Amino acid sequence: MIKNALYIQSGGPTAVINCSAYGVISEFRKNNSDRGKLYASLHGIAGVMQGELYDCSALDERQLEKLKKTPSMVFGSCRYTLKEESEEDYERIIKVLRQYSIYYIFINGGNGSVAAGQRLKAHLSKAEYDFRLIVIPKTVDNDIALIDHSPGFPSAARHTVITVSELVHDMNTYDTDLIMVAEVMGRNTGFLAAATIAARETGWGPDLIYVPEIVFQPEKFIKDVSEVIEKKGKCFAVVAEGVKTADGKYLFEDTTVNKSNDPVKNMGGITPYLNSLLRQHFNCKIRCIDLGLMQRCAIHDASEVDKEEAEELGRAAVRSILSGETGKMMTLRRVNSFPYEVKIETLELEAVANVERILDVGYISDNQTDVKSDYLEYILPLIGELPEYVEIF
Repeated sequence: MIKNALYIQSGGPTAVINCSAYGVISEFRKNNSDRGKLYASLHGIAGVMQGELYDCSALDERQLEKLKKTPSMVFGSCRYTLKEESEEDYERIIKVLRQYSIYYIFINGGNGSVAAGQRLKAHLSKAEYDFRLIVIPKTVDNDIALIDHSPGFPSAARHTVITVSELVHDMNTYDTDLIMVAEVMGRNTGFLAAATIAARETGWGPDLIYVPEIVFQPEKFIKDVSEVIEKKGKCFAVVAEGVKTADGKYLFEDTTVNKSNDPVKNMGGITPYLNSLLRQHFNCKIRCIDLGLMQRCAIHDASEVDKEEAEELGRAAVRSILSGETGKMMTLRRVNSFPYEVKIETLELEAVANVERILDVGYISDNQTDVKSDYLEYILPLIGELPEYVEIF
């Protein structure tokens, strides 16, 4: 019986998910002397249900090498969620799996994809479908449990750190009062916002940092900014997109500045709110900047560690599944920070699915507007060497 394989990219893009795709495709080819084809679904699980599969053997070696340099998600994704009770969806999936003789299944995704992998495993087992399934993690939010860090996060952190340091340079160009606020990704976790503390290693970091793990108080925010302005004449604040007020609402749920009543459509849209809030209290120049999608898809300044680990996790997933493992997620366990060393291991999906990891509040300063230097031991090995800038005065 032919045993073909299926690779699925799922969830949101990262700078290095295509490195994992490269790892899967390369390793499967390397071990393919007595095995079938490797397919990739187009646009995630929706592509599987619609039978839109790409034969990866069509990629020549030159194209395959380009995968590692290609931003975002080369095979696409979707926003469709498989629900536990949607038997019709799973029947469609099983029909396509049978049609293409799929035995090996690789899901490359984030927190939601881990849970989806667990549900798919349960339904395939219930249907007595013969398979093996491995999840390869990725997410810029870094919210997957029981992994030192998720592939995609180090590159997003590196991009954000360097961008913030460049913006702080820009802020200091003129000898006039100025407030800059950078909105960074992080729906429910502050790992990415906290990473900007590393910009201070270049000498050009933020003054204030706000993460979703701490309640956002607009009045305190204004007070915090005022104190920095009084001291320095300028202020640079980093705010995670997922911060909430005391009533449990995201800032982007404020419909006075966001037209849509659908929070999902406004996700990543707190910049208008912060701009409006600051202009009510300050007369100086104000620049509120959403760092946007470049945080998750930019490959031009991706972390070298991230690229290498993403590829190796893809390769390790193939080796694990061919050795008989199934129902597992690949993970990274840190052995040492300086020098940096991690080990690749596997975890049962049940141990990881539906568990959201958040930033340890022990990293947050007592005044809740900054991140302790302890976090540098965690983040610096991941983002790699930072630029060195000249200082004239």
